[in-house]
Amino acid sequence: MTDIRASVDDEDGRYRAVVETDVPGTPEQVWELIATGPGLETWFVPGEVDPGPGGRIVTYHGSYGSSEGTITAWDPPRRLVFDEPEEIGPDRGTRTWNTEILVEARSGDTCVVRLTSGFLVGGDEWRDDVDQTLGGWTAALRTMRLYLTHFAGLPVTTLLVQQEVPGSVEVPDVVEVAGLRTGKVGDEVATAAPAPALSGVVEQVDDRSVTVRTHEPPGIAEVASMRYGGTTSIMFRWYLYGDRGPAVREQAGAAWSAWASAHANGTRA
Repeated sequence: MTDIRASVDDEDGRYRAVVETDVPGTPEQVWELIATGPGLETWFVPGEVDPGPGGRIVTYHGSYGSSEGTITAWDPPRRLVFDEPEEIGPDRGTRTWNTEILVEARSGDTCVVRLTSGFLVGGDEWRDDVDQTLGGWTAALRTMRLYLTHFAGLPVTTLLVQQEVPGSVEVPDVVEVAGLRTGKVGDEVATAAPAPALSGVVEQVDDRSVTVRTHEPPGIAEVASMRYGGTTSIMFRWYLYGDRGPAVREQAGAAWSAWASAHANGTRA
C-alpha cells in the first residue's frame, strides 16, 4: 500500500501542510477515527469531539498543553474542518489555524485520507510552524494507516514521555542510543540496554526518529528528538492496542521516563 505523500501548498501566500495516504477500510471506519475522541487517540493524541457544525474539538499534547478549536464543516463520512485560534503576542491579536480532513472511498475497501493544515491567509509568515506541522501530521497519518492495517477495532492506551534537552547539552542521536540505528524499514529490531525493552518491525527511520510496530504487546512505538517552539525534546510515544495497554503503560512509563531524562541531561545512564 502506498506510503505517505507530504508536501506544502504555498499558493496565494497560504503555505499549508498537505499530507495524504491510502488506508484500508471504509469511509465510515475512517470517520470514527477522525471525528471522535477515542478515534483520535488511536493515531494522533487523546481528544474530545462535540459533533456537528459549531462543535468543540480539543486535542491534548502532553507537556505542550492542549489545543481547542471549533468545527466549521461536518460532512460525515467525508469531510471535517476545524479552526483553532491562537494568541500570537501583544498587540498582534490572534491567528486562526485551519485543518481540513477529506476521506475519499476507493475500490477494494480502501480510502484516501487527505489532510491540510495551516493558514487560509497570511501563512507565508509562519513557514517554520507549518514545516514542523508537516512532520507531525506525516507521522500521525502513518500511524493511522498502520492502525487500520494491523490493529483495526482494538482500543488504545497511549504512553507519552517528553523530556526537554537543556541548551547546554548536545542533543543525542536517540535512534542510535536506543540501539535501533542499524534497522531499516521491514527489519526486526530490538532496543539495546540500558534502553527499556522494546522490539518489533521498523516502519520508519530517519536522522531524528524511528517508528517500530511492536508485536508483544501489540502497538506502534516512536523514539525521536523533536524541535518545537525553539526547544528540543526527547520523545517516546507508544500506542498500545488491546486490553493490556493500561498495565503495560504503568510498567513501562517510569523506565522510559528515566531513560529520556538521563539522555536529555547528558548523563547517558
